[in-house]
Amino acid sequence: MNRIFPVRYLGKFKEGFSKPQLFEMNDGNTYLVKFKDNPQGTRVLVNDWVVGKLAQLLGLPVASFEVAYFSKSDFKKFPGLYRYGFTPGHQFASLLLKDCTGLWEPRINEEIVNRDALPGIIVFDYWVNNNDRDTGNVLLERLSDNKCYLHLIDHGLCFPGYALSKDMLKKVPMNLLKQPVHTWGVTQIDDPKSLMQFTEKVLALPSEQILSVINTIPDDWDVSSSEKKAMYQYLLSAKKALPILILKFIKKYFRD
Repeated sequence: MNRIFPVRYLGKFKEGFSKPQLFEMNDGNTYLVKFKDNPQGTRVLVNDWVVGKLAQLLGLPVASFEVAYFSKSDFKKFPGLYRYGFTPGHQFASLLLKDCTGLWEPRINEEIVNRDALPGIIVFDYWVNNNDRDTGNVLLERLSDNKCYLHLIDHGLCFPGYALSKDMLKKVPMNLLKQPVHTWGVTQIDDPKSLMQFTEKVLALPSEQILSVINTIPDDWDVSSSEKKAMYQYLLSAKKALPILILKFIKKYFRD
């Protein structure tokens, strides 16, 4: 597994229940880092990693992310990390995107150049049961010529959330998600058939690739082999349920 390493501490990020921190890394980029043993728990790192990897496999515009390694000596170098209760080891690092706003501040006169990703985003959120696709978890990056690019961030509350356990992964929710980005996305989708087309793409994703993603979870994120198996089985079961959920979604939001 490729890893990046901290070079310079840039301070605490202004938002986030997990108390994310800003660091310049050895690749020269600035990252928003979620640490093990943050107030939301280490499972948010697991969810962010697995869901982000699956999104990449499906070609969705998830913001770039890496595993960052912070040694004990790094913690001594940046002692402020200890006051949050964080622990050394592998952490989840998301590339800090510049010149972005959340969807709460839509760029009315700007074209979203990857608007065609919206059907896939909605379908994907149903597959991984994303209960937190709010307007702060979609970023619009300003490009030139009155255009912007949509990025996905923050997948810590997928599956049953950050209190993930084997028992909670036994049942796939069949209710419609009430997420503001989905409601907005409907207004941007010309043909509901695009939702079913992306559903077919998820169904065609090989099980081996899903398992391979799960097996890349860092060992020090404390996910047991039985918990990994439960996550894998959940994703397979959720794939089977996905067409039913998307048809329900289409029936509700595309009545014509």
